[in-house]
Amino acid sequence: MKKLVLALLTISTFVHGQSSQVFQEGNAETGFNSGYNLEKSPNTKWVLNSIKALESMDTLSYKSFYSADVKFHDNLEEKNLSQNVAFISALKANGISVKFEKVAPIWEYVHKNKYMKEANNYVISYQYATLTKAGKTIKVVISAVDLIKDGKIVQEWLAYDTAGIMSLFK
Repeated sequence: MKKLVLALLTISTFVHGQSSQVFQEGNAETGFNSGYNLEKSPNTKWVLNSIKALESMDTLSYKSFYSADVKFHDNLEEKNLSQNVAFISALKANGISVKFEKVAPIWEYVHKNKYMKEANNYVISYQYATLTKAGKTIKVVISAVDLIKDGKIVQEWLAYDTAGIMSLFK
């Protein structure tokens, strides 16, 4: 029994040492493991605040989180800021309210390697929204990735099911 415990302890130590070694080999200079994750950062807070502006349908505040030439990849359909704001305005004009039940998980991935002059900062989140119109409620899960440069969102990739949302416009 002692030999078995000793063998398992030795294997466990070896496995732990191997996984730690692989993780520590890479850095921004070598190009391996050239990124890191942050659970909370100014950029994750920035995205959460942009979601609050969307939820309140405050388009003026909402626009302030994005660069003027932001590109939205909304279910692979490319849109600009004016088109995105027009959709929010259409929700509001049609009496559709938006409530985000939770945004979790959310984290920032900072990508940088030796070939890059500056890092790319991506905020990845899963957003759970409820849209309501005249007692009809639709729940939507949104997978979002926001690229942030110079304190503004410059690209946003969203994936979600649009069928329920479109049914609220009828």
